[in-house]
Amino acid sequence: MVGGRFRQSTVWPLIKGDGDVPPGLHEVREFLATLAECDGELVAALEVQRGPRGRDDYPVEAMWRLAAVQLFLRKGHASDLLGELRRNADFARLLGFKERLPGDFDLPSESVFSRFQTKLRTDAYLARIKQLHENTVLLLRREDPSIGKHTATDTSDVRTHGHPMRHEGDPEKEKAATDPEASWSIKTKRRKGRDGTTIEETKKIFGYKAALNVDVKHPVVIDAMTVTGSTNDQHLAMPLLEGSLRILGPGVMETCAADKGFDSKDNVNNAYRDHGVAMIVPVRDVPENLERLAPEDREVALEPGGNVVFDRYSGEVACYESLESGEKKQERRTMDYAGFEADRETHKFRCPLGGAASSQCSAFKTCSAGPCGTQGRQVRVPMSIDIRRFAPIYPRSKQWKRRYNGRSAVERVNSYLKEVLRLEDHSLRGLKAISLRVLMASITLNLRTLLVLRAARVAEHVLRAAG
Repeated sequence: MVGGRFRQSTVWPLIKGDGDVPPGLHEVREFLATLAECDGELVAALEVQRGPRGRDDYPVEAMWRLAAVQLFLRKGHASDLLGELRRNADFARLLGFKERLPGDFDLPSESVFSRFQTKLRTDAYLARIKQLHENTVLLLRREDPSIGKHTATDTSDVRTHGHPMRHEGDPEKEKAATDPEASWSIKTKRRKGRDGTTIEETKKIFGYKAALNVDVKHPVVIDAMTVTGSTNDQHLAMPLLEGSLRILGPGVMETCAADKGFDSKDNVNNAYRDHGVAMIVPVRDVPENLERLAPEDREVALEPGGNVVFDRYSGEVACYESLESGEKKQERRTMDYAGFEADRETHKFRCPLGGAASSQCSAFKTCSAGPCGTQGRQVRVPMSIDIRRFAPIYPRSKQWKRRYNGRSAVERVNSYLKEVLRLEDHSLRGLKAISLRVLMASITLNLRTLLVLRAARVAEHVLRAAG
């Protein structure tokens, strides 16, 4: 993936039988071959359910391949996919449908394909497809073990094809919702207008939410959940994190970046103490007029009567110095961040004057660092004071900002799933139908990324051999 877009690979691994596949279907052939590395359990379950006495007009594996390749071919609706199948005999042959005569295949109708997808939406098959998705993550980690080390989490609205209740409260005109499992998702964004006023923009979507945890380096969906649209993002953070950790294994994930919708004391605390993962999430309860608040309304003394304070909203640590001129005004200096001590669960802060403290600070002699050295005072702030503002990775540090920038990865993934893989281009309704759609989109994305990584590895070997 280059610049947020997938690059077309110029080197593809050779697969037996490529000579019999038209050039336009080589990528589909590669995709299906890679899918076959991780879908054995699902195909076996489909074969067992059909049994030796079941009708075999349309082979189970061919039907599954047809369903699996739908989003890869960017066919949002089943009718578009089946239309392509009927037009392209090479495509039908590649999938494995029966060829009665040269170029004449037994192909499923829309009703047959619909019944097959209904089967995939049952709990038993959703669980197997979920396992298939996890298998793709494991294959990706074999290619690049760094996948999953730094992740990002976000939710994306997914519309339903149904409509909400109409004319609510009017008994004569009221019509029930055609998708009773769906609900409203409401997001409000605030931005500054040209005149400095705050403008609120509200977006409402009737449907569901796809909650994703993705890798920040590669376009890989590590875990995915689908919930009704009104579900609070804060309630999704830990289930999604724990699901990702179960897939990745212990000790792999180090950080997880998310927007302020996931901010809560429990989320930050539980992620670190129970799983050793640092949540990179902005604090949400910060007043808009923060800069205009008086210091006494923002700052809290680190010790009673001490000259070191921290901002209760931003987490900034500063010290005050009385001026020798006798003025009541005090000099305020922001202290330099000096790192996190994991064994003590404290953050260190140092005097910003450093070696010049003894000559430039009139309070140096009375400061606790005075008799200890010439570098000025050093203080430790326990994480327990406010675990959100003094999280394991200090929110005002350069590392925090660098990790939070990785959150844009999940926005690129959401955009790719919707715009390229046609996540919302459907006629589906119901939680299970949307859940299947989200899982299939995630599997498709992961397999595309796996193909790109393998192609890059082959290209690197070719270049090394040539050089």
